[in-house]
Amino acid sequence: MNELISKEIIDYCKIGSLPKEDQVEMIERFGRIIYQAILVKSLDILSEKEQTSLDLLLDEDKTTTNDVLNFLKLKIPTFDILLEDERMNLKDDLFVSVA
Repeated sequence: MNELISKEIIDYCKIGSLPKEDQVEMIERFGRIIYQAILVKSLDILSEKEQTSLDLLLDEDKTTTNDVLNFLKLKIPTFDILLEDERMNLKDDLFVSVA
């Protein structure tokens, strides 16, 4: 997702001592969880027309995660808040799982 989130995941999950490839794999897993949560929440926020545009974007073979996130940033004025909320939800879920 971005370097700040990656560093936070490494610090929060205490995976800094793992081999770099294992760290990358865990960060990618957490990133996918956050990405999927953002997609689901976005459907409640986007208009029908915007949802249709998102569906078309998702159906394109060349679409990347960044393409989708950039689309959502343009369409959702509170996208940064949504991202932060989902990041915190993941942290809370991890904390509850570990506790």
